[in-house]
Amino acid sequence: MLTRASSPRRSLPAALAAAFLLALAGCATPGAPPAVPPEAAPPNFWAGRFAATVTEAGDDARQERSSGRFSLRVDGPRTELELSSPLGQAIAQLQLDGERATLVAADGKTWEAPSGEALTEQVFGWRVPLANLPGWLEGRLAEPTERDGTRVVAGREHGWSVRIEANDAGRPRRLALDWPAAARPGERRLSLRLVIDSAVRLPGHP
Repeated sequence: MLTRASSPRRSLPAALAAAFLLALAGCATPGAPPAVPPEAAPPNFWAGRFAATVTEAGDDARQERSSGRFSLRVDGPRTELELSSPLGQAIAQLQLDGERATLVAADGKTWEAPSGEALTEQVFGWRVPLANLPGWLEGRLAEPTERDGTRVVAGREHGWSVRIEANDAGRPRRLALDWPAAARPGERRLSLRLVIDSAVRLPGHP
């Protein structure tokens, strides 16, 4: 069961919705750590910028926008995410470790659930497939809908639309994520735009 320090959904800004889409990096900061040659191992750390727009349901739906920086680290079963404002102020930290998901907001409020999907559903009303996110950042899409030669540039997974808008050295540089994949007029939806500034391999936790 989800535990929380305050009421869900309306108490969190669009930036926190973005947090669940990125997938995690609490201890790491959004800098550029020493790179490891890409042939040595795939990245387990991504850093960059995000812009999120949440459109509420209804004919006169309002929009909530947020932007900033993110860092995401995946280390075995442990995933950590940190979001910060464009000026570097902390927005939220999210950690997945085994069967526990924890979100800590900048004001110290904490939410917990047995999984990232359960936490996102309780807080935002949608289930985010966190396990797929590192693959999306690497351009791996299980259900491709568009290709450019041999390269997959768009796909749909778990109700999400994923589009790779730009590449750099064979890896995604800019992505567009939209939920639901085919939104109907008046339906609640989330649009997330990511720019990846660095993707490197960091050593594991001791």
